[in-house]
Amino acid sequence: MTSSPHKAAEIAAITGVTFMTAALDLPEIQSLDLREVLHHKAREAYGRLGRPVVVEDVSLELAGLNGFPGPLVKWLLKAAGPQGLIALCRGAGEWRARAVCGVLGWDGVHETWAEGIVEGVIAPKPRGASGFGWDPVFMPEGHDRTFAQMAAQEKDAISHRGAAWRRFKELLA
Repeated sequence: MTSSPHKAAEIAAITGVTFMTAALDLPEIQSLDLREVLHHKAREAYGRLGRPVVVEDVSLELAGLNGFPGPLVKWLLKAAGPQGLIALCRGAGEWRARAVCGVLGWDGVHETWAEGIVEGVIAPKPRGASGFGWDPVFMPEGHDRTFAQMAAQEKDAISHRGAAWRRFKELLA
């Protein structure tokens, strides 16, 4: 479940499935554990909607800060934008990062969990016009371009979100 049209479009392109979206203002626990955040979010959404839900979120773990900001990345981006990530890496003297996407399904009884992980680095300046969030500064390992410099189809094939959703779809099959 997402209220983000960008995420919904990416998920549909990756899975070939269009999920119903709901713009719920869910309380989000503050934790560096992505699965814990999604576990709580799924139960809140299920409680409000009274039907099975699938929730998704991402974590951006900076090596130089022991995994911070992790799932709190959206708040960092809201306050400081992609430049804030660059400043943190510059200050830590470490540019390695890990992008993680978690997808959690909850039907009121069973939980289905899938995760996608992509290693990479934070670019020293934003590059590219595609994507959203931290796409302009995340450069996946083995590539010389940021996610924002890639065509959507190319990004989806290698991204943390693509890996997580493909795995989730396999688990449901």
